[in-house]
Amino acid sequence: MPLPPALRLRPPGPFDAEIRPPGSKSLSNRALLLAALADGRSTLKGMLDAEDTQHMRACLGALDVDVHEGSDGVLEVHGHAGRFRSPPPVPTLDVGTAGTVARLLGAALAASPVHVVLDGSARMRERPMAQLLGALAQQGAQLRFRGEPGLLPVEIGPNDEPLRGGEIRLERPASSQIVSGLVIAAGLAKTPTRIVLERGTPAKPYVDMTLAVMEAFGGRASWEGDDVLVIEPSRFCPIDYVVEPDASAASYPLGLASLYGGRCRVPALGRASLQGDVRFADVLERMGARVSQGSHETTVEGTGTVEGGDFDLTDMPDMTLTLAALALRARGSTRIRGVEILRHHESDRLAAAAAELRKLGATVVEQPDGLDIEPPADGPRLGVEVDTYRDHRMAMAFSLVGDVVVRDPACVGKTWPEYFSVLRKLGMVVGSA
Repeated sequence: MPLPPALRLRPPGPFDAEIRPPGSKSLSNRALLLAALADGRSTLKGMLDAEDTQHMRACLGALDVDVHEGSDGVLEVHGHAGRFRSPPPVPTLDVGTAGTVARLLGAALAASPVHVVLDGSARMRERPMAQLLGALAQQGAQLRFRGEPGLLPVEIGPNDEPLRGGEIRLERPASSQIVSGLVIAAGLAKTPTRIVLERGTPAKPYVDMTLAVMEAFGGRASWEGDDVLVIEPSRFCPIDYVVEPDASAASYPLGLASLYGGRCRVPALGRASLQGDVRFADVLERMGARVSQGSHETTVEGTGTVEGGDFDLTDMPDMTLTLAALALRARGSTRIRGVEILRHHESDRLAAAAAELRKLGATVVEQPDGLDIEPPADGPRLGVEVDTYRDHRMAMAFSLVGDVVVRDPACVGKTWPEYFSVLRKLGMVVGSA
């Protein structure tokens, strides 16, 4: 059912629920890409079906990759046995707002004998690509910018020769996706590649995720110390792959339980997860929730109160908005740091969060790498209309506030189209506003 332009919410009553978020967006798009590069037929189970993965599938289809969905939702991907080849005439591939598609697929295309144009939404045309494209050009990729240098749209190819390999040196990247894109491209290079991260990388667990998915498909990439990656040219193998539930999405129902004294269990997602955001359960525990987390399940039971604190979210920056929403009802102030990369996501998430928190009554100091939040003494203002900036995480995170109106709720279609249906089952959806 289509969502209205604005949705009025209320806090949930007591609940004890088992909630299974959709498949991880990050794992889904990595698995799709590597299956497309593999030599033969892969099956992908538990895949996310949302805007970001739909853009990846559409781009792969334009490259003549056969992706078939069975009646059970399992995808069959018939890979190209290595580098992509583009059909004539020169296609334009639309990545929408999907950074994983722009950077990971874009890097694989730059390593392939293709001639394509890569483009995206107005916001995606603003997001950082220069470090990735510059490194690929140094490796021999043929790239021509159709607009501002270092940004989409970019014409890729024709690239007749593989990337050369050797050493790539990067200042601290604007996104871990830049590193992940280079790792995947290096798997298609002529010789081994060493990527030297001169000042590390933000969101390192996402790079670890890329290495793990590559290894599952037969790739060879590993860390050499803390800040050097070594990647061998690989022939990717077809496999049967199961995608975990999305740990970033799980933070919202788990946060609801923590905030309102409910109990939420998320199956198939625990400490064995490849996703760094699964550790947000530790943040909720620090804030006062009772947390039980096994290898493959997570349960959070709230006490009805949450405590503020000082939180370094360098390794899980996507948890910033969830924590910011919880901070509105916390006892004491909350400091969030280490998340400067959020300036360049679907919105400037630090500026957007600060603006909406102030509307709700909080005192907020916006830092270059985070937020200092002092909650309102009498709780959040009631019935405030929250702007979401076309950003799915803004909509999902600020729904935790409870008595709010969420504008443009349909933006959650990027990663969890059924999110507000889940809230409806918890009694939170009043109706359109």
